[in-house]
Formats: sequence, C-alpha cells, structure tokens
Amino acid sequence: MFKKYNLKNGIRLVTSKMNGTKTVTVLVLVGTGSKYETKNISGISHFLEHMMFKGTKKRKDTKTITEELDSVGAEYNAFTSNEYTGYYVKADWTNLDLALDIVSDMLLNSKFRKKDMEKEKGVVIEEINMYKDNPQRQVAQNIDKLLFGDQPAGWDIAGTKKSVLSYTRKDLLKYFKDHYVSKNTVVCIAGNFNEKNIKQKVNKYFFSLQKGEPKQKKPTKQRQDSPRSLIEYKKTDQTHIVVALRSDLSLFSEKRFALILLANILGGNMSSRMFINIREKQGLAYYISAGTDFSTDTGYLYIRAGIDNKRVKDAVKSILAELKKVKTKGVTQKELKKAKEYFKGKTIMELESSDELAGFLGTQEILKNKIETQDELIKKVSKVKLSEVNTMAKKLFDNKNLNLALIGPFKQGDFDDVLKI
Repeated sequence: MFKKYNLKNGIRLVTSKMNGTKTVTVLVLVGTGSKYETKNISGISHFLEHMMFKGTKKRKDTKTITEELDSVGAEYNAFTSNEYTGYYVKADWTNLDLALDIVSDMLLNSKFRKKDMEKEKGVVIEEINMYKDNPQRQVAQNIDKLLFGDQPAGWDIAGTKKSVLSYTRKDLLKYFKDHYVSKNTVVCIAGNFNEKNIKQKVNKYFFSLQKGEPKQKKPTKQRQDSPRSLIEYKKTDQTHIVVALRSDLSLFSEKRFALILLANILGGNMSSRMFINIREKQGLAYYISAGTDFSTDTGYLYIRAGIDNKRVKDAVKSILAELKKVKTKGVTQKELKKAKEYFKGKTIMELESSDELAGFLGTQEILKNKIETQDELIKKVSKVKLSEVNTMAKKLFDNKNLNLALIGPFKQGDFDDVLKI
C-alpha cells in the first residue's frame, strides 16, 4: 500500500501508488503545532501556516501562488493541529511537478515580510472571531480547555487576540528555524505518479530544507477526581454541548480500538444508541454523535449534541443514563459486530481518494514514526473482544472522568446537580 524512504537530508518520504485515479496529492507535514508553543506565542504555529502563502523569492505574493494553482484546477490548503502542521496540493497527475515546486517553494523560500505579518494579524483575529461566533465549533475548544486547563493541550490552536497581536518577525523566524527542519518533516505522495523517479523528484525540490534536530514538546499533565463543567453563557436558539470521558489512552495504545468501537456503538451513526434514543425517540436534539480524540499523549471519548434550550437538562440526563446503562449492562455481541463492520466499510471508502490516503499515511508517520495499513487496522479492530469493550466502559464511565462543556443561555453551576453517572 505504501513505500517509505529516508532522504539524504533527513526528510521522510512516504508514497502510495493508486490504480484507477488521475489525481495526485502532495502533502507535507511538519511535526509542530500548538502543543509546542509557550503562552507568549500561543497560536504562532497557525499564524506561520498563514504566512506561507504570502510570497516567496520566486512568487512575489499570494495572488501569484494561488493563480498558478487555480489555473490548473488544483485543490490546495493548509491546516494546523495540536501536534502537526500540513500543506497540500491535489491536482491532475500531469501537474505533479507544479505541485512539488509550489509547496517546496513556500516551505523553503517564504519571505515572512513584516508588512504581510501586520495585515495577516487582522485576518487571523477575524478567524478567531468567526470561531467564537460559531458555538458548535467553540464548544469543542472549550472541552479541551476543561480537560487540560492552562497548558498547551488546553489552548486554542489559533491563539488569542492578545498573543496574535504580539508576534514579531523575530518570533516567527525563530519558531520556523526551531521546527521546520528536515528530520521533522514528512512528504507524502499519493495517487497517480511515476514510482521510478518520485524519490529523485522529491529530493530535488526539498533537498535544501534546513537541517537540525526537532524541538520536543512538554508532556501533557492530567489529573481529575470528580465531575467538571465549563458553562459559557451565550444567547443562542440552540444549546451546544460536549460530554467527554477522560482516558489514559493515546495513539500508541492498542486498547484504543476498544474505545473506538465503544464510541461507534454509542453515537457513531444514525442507528447508534444515542441517535435513536436522544433524537429519534425523544426528539431532544437535531445532531448528536460520539467519537474519540487521540494524540501522542492524550485521549478521550466524547458525545456532541445540539439541543432545544428548554430541554437541555433532560438531554444531559438521557446521555448520562445511556452511559450508565452501557456501564452496568454492557453492549451486545450484535452491536459489536455491527461496529466492526462499520469501521471496516468507512475506512475502505474514506481512503479511495488521493488526498485522504495521503493524510492517512502522513499523519501516522509524523505522529508515530510508524504506519499501519488499512488492512492492519481493520484486522486489529476485528480482534477486539466483547469483554474488552465492556471492561473499557466500566472503567471509563466514572464520575472522576466526566466533563461537560456547554454554550447556551445558562450559567456555571446550572448542571452540577445532574452531572453524575
């Protein structure tokens, strides 16, 4: 499914040739994100991602970069997470060299001009404003803040208005120099390309990326003894909530597959327990779902929902009652079998496009320095036992792991009386 090369300058190259597609995706991942920041430069990983599009020695400004890509109908973007930053171009396979040239030019030759920085600060602040005006998105940030507190894992990836306004060009150049080094970079090529010369091509375009040892992040500290809540008052027509159960699992834990299946049974699809009970039977919510969030040193299960303001307590009670039911009575073999088949089907379908496949391979390599194929993951999921899922529920669904983030017309303390399993 993939090949991996270690280039002479330290860059890791991952390739996956796909039959039956006429597209190719170039994805470059750098192993840095908000977890690598300090408080005074919170959000700088995300800001640096923005600045990559502002002009290089070869391409003078944003318009020059984007016009080249738009002229061939390419899809392109960048993104920042807690632990990595990515840049990608997906295009017609005949434009592989153009994709490699532009992405490498941005990473190797961006000018980071002071005047561009000052303009982009306003753009990022408006992005922060947009997120805060979207309670469905903001409540997801609030649950991280509640779970992890005042440390990098609990900070907003975009930073704060204050931190964004404080960045200097010196700050930006130092952060770039510290983290954008060859040993901290993965180039992933997926789709239609010539396997015979792909290594030489990537080496040609990225060879001059600066060398150096990547900086390490501080481990995330976790401690909780009782239920917690973070209620943000906002006049909304719908209340948005996230219920999260803190775990001691990470991306490196083999036990995470049991938690993934448990989340699927609870709220992974339209026939899941939460969807049928909370939405279909009681009509309490339009959207409700469950999932998992794993990083290199943290992990949790979450339930998200948008609820009628007048019935929020009923919904929270029903969600917690469902958790208690699973904890005491367990899930069935039939439910587990369905969850396994759902995981298999979704995994196979999601990886049919070159951009999804590049992301699947690249993120594993940058985070774990190891790649498991879809067949290997499906095999591991298929081996999860019913007893493992039920043991996971008994351990996880406990008051000491329970967290509630909520945005709506309520105040702190309004849900203390119902926050228990």
